[in-house]
Amino acid sequence: MDIPGSTSMGFLFILVSLIELSVVHALLIGGFAILLVSPIQARATNRALLTMTDMLTFGLGTLAAHFVYHYQPFWEQRELEQAVRFSIAATACFFATSIPATLVSGLAGRVTAQKLLNSAMLWTLPYYLLSGAVTGVYAVCVRSIGWQSTVAYLPFAFILWHTYKIYMGRLESHRMLSKDVEGLHLRTIETMALAIGARDQEMSRHLERVQVYAVEMGTALRLTPNEIKGLKAAALLHDIGKLGVPEHIISKPGRLTPEEFEKMKVHPMVGAEILSRVNFPYPVVPYVRHHHERWDGSGYPDGLKGEDIPIGARILTVVDCLDALSSDRQYRRALPIEAAVDQVAAEAGRQFDPKLIALLKKNYKVWEALVASERSARAAEQPGSQPKLAFDRVVKTIGSASAEVNSLFELTQELGNSLSLADTFAALGPGLKRLVPHHAMAVFLKRRDRLHARHLAGDFPMTPESLELNIGEGLSGRVAVSCSPIVNGDPSMESEDLNVKSSFESFRSALSIALTGSDSVLGVLTLYHRQPDAFTSDQLRKLQALAPKLSQAVANGLKFKMAEDKAGTDHLTGLPNAHSLYLHLEHELGLSRCMSTPLAVVVCDLNGFKLVNDTLGHLVGNQLLQAVGAALRDSCREYDFVARMGGDEFVMILSGVQEKTAQAKTKQLRDVIRNASRDACREGMISGSFGLAMFPRDANSADELLACADRNMYRDKEELKSKKTGSAFDTGMHQSWKQSPQKSRTVASPEGSLVLAPNTE
Repeated sequence: MDIPGSTSMGFLFILVSLIELSVVHALLIGGFAILLVSPIQARATNRALLTMTDMLTFGLGTLAAHFVYHYQPFWEQRELEQAVRFSIAATACFFATSIPATLVSGLAGRVTAQKLLNSAMLWTLPYYLLSGAVTGVYAVCVRSIGWQSTVAYLPFAFILWHTYKIYMGRLESHRMLSKDVEGLHLRTIETMALAIGARDQEMSRHLERVQVYAVEMGTALRLTPNEIKGLKAAALLHDIGKLGVPEHIISKPGRLTPEEFEKMKVHPMVGAEILSRVNFPYPVVPYVRHHHERWDGSGYPDGLKGEDIPIGARILTVVDCLDALSSDRQYRRALPIEAAVDQVAAEAGRQFDPKLIALLKKNYKVWEALVASERSARAAEQPGSQPKLAFDRVVKTIGSASAEVNSLFELTQELGNSLSLADTFAALGPGLKRLVPHHAMAVFLKRRDRLHARHLAGDFPMTPESLELNIGEGLSGRVAVSCSPIVNGDPSMESEDLNVKSSFESFRSALSIALTGSDSVLGVLTLYHRQPDAFTSDQLRKLQALAPKLSQAVANGLKFKMAEDKAGTDHLTGLPNAHSLYLHLEHELGLSRCMSTPLAVVVCDLNGFKLVNDTLGHLVGNQLLQAVGAALRDSCREYDFVARMGGDEFVMILSGVQEKTAQAKTKQLRDVIRNASRDACREGMISGSFGLAMFPRDANSADELLACADRNMYRDKEELKSKKTGSAFDTGMHQSWKQSPQKSRTVASPEGSLVLAPNTE
């Protein structure tokens, strides 16, 4: 808004013209003077408006002052001093000039006439009265002394004019300062909202829509200007309290748990507490605090009900819910705006004010078009300007930082939940690709003086088992020695082996870091990209931030594998134990059922083992068991399964073999046991008894197969003993066998202990 500045000088001319000039002469002279001054107006953009305003106010002021001053019926009845008469005429001139100027300036500046009149014009009335009184004294002097009195009047006129200009200048300065402070306030609010919303692009769009809908709804309800300002600020800042809510709760893709929801419910109070320190001159804090209250009183944080909820908070509740339904979320797609409005309207009288719902249903199409137009205008605003580009970069940086935090948090959480190496690598792949884009990944683990690939992902034509690198050679090998990362290394230098080297031919750059344990290097993580110089130092920083957690997960996976191996391995022979046997047999039975292939289970018991322990000692007995276990393992196929059941009993699972082949195998194993026992004890002291069970002929379950094979093994043992009755040595063994107490063998299965058969050895 603009307050006319030429009123003071024109007003003095009007008062002086009352003494010597007629109203016509005064209008002509004053109007001509205004036209002469118009081309040099400082505010060129409003020159025409200012000229028209000056002409209008001068003309009305001149007519009013001359009419009041020369209105004879009034003055003939009252004998007033000239000073009082001029003051009354000056008052009439004030109202005649101020009211039109106020209206015109109010329309031009979109400010109410009442506000402009109260803030500026009424404060100038004393100057008008004083000027009228001084001019009245001057009129008396002119009539009694003559024109020479003008010399005395001019200093007073100048002082009045100059004082008026100083006052109006200060008033304008205060007005501009107030306007600048208010603009700074609003820009600060917008910047805070953008900084908060920069973490999520959808959040920025959410704030835009909520603000437009809220302000338009408040305008339609004819809220006061302060309420509108409070609503506009609260629409931008209503979610500022989410700074006090953990990020993993805010970004959780599914439904919140009761505990998580209780944590989420603190954000209106946190936001209100933060904003209370700003001391807004309009109601922002109550709108933010209560924007999750419900019309029926079941909301939070204070459980307000109905119209006890501030009107701005009620508006925010409606438009916030509408935008949430019509925007994409991690756990669902956005609803069409019509469906979102219908869903919000269904809660009228329970969650929302029915009056606001009616207003929303009536106007949402217009407001949605306004949101779209404002977004288009914002997108087109100064697209090439440096400040806008710089701010966009800042917002993008904030968003990237937030996305990085989220990605690192999610990935480290998944790594922390993984126990085995397979789970660790499965969790690593997708998360790491979002964090550091790449085309292939290799995880090498250190074993003696070699790096063995334990996990490959991407375009590798080989399996992890076939990829090994020398420590100290190639990119990954050098990183394993130096523990210093390599950025944009040449993947073709990974190995001198031509077969291995060909696997890296399609890649042009590599990023490699060491995975370190508490006291040594565990391995190396290397990423490969098809573009040269594809990796940046910032991506290296992200990978280094992840490396400690990944190293810990790998170390835990290795420990778990070691513990798992120990739990499923016989500590003496290194063969799988009874528990592993049962699990493997169940697995093989499942495959045989699916593929309709036979499966042979062979149970072997060492004859004479107790005699070895009694005569040669348990140390020799242990050596004998180790030698027999190794011989049995070496005599079977790579994919056959050999386990120690316990004591001197072994079990072999032969996949895909027919009964004749299995029987021939048992004959071969008899010789294997005799040969293996020669070094540990005297020849002939140890022999083997074998029992064979075939799936599906003999049994269909693991328990039944083992029991059947065990029975057949004892039948074989009886036959062997009956053949050796002619030998004194064998007779002694037979008596020893008959006198030994019976004992039971069990298999430790997941369901419990399975009793196979009495051991009558």
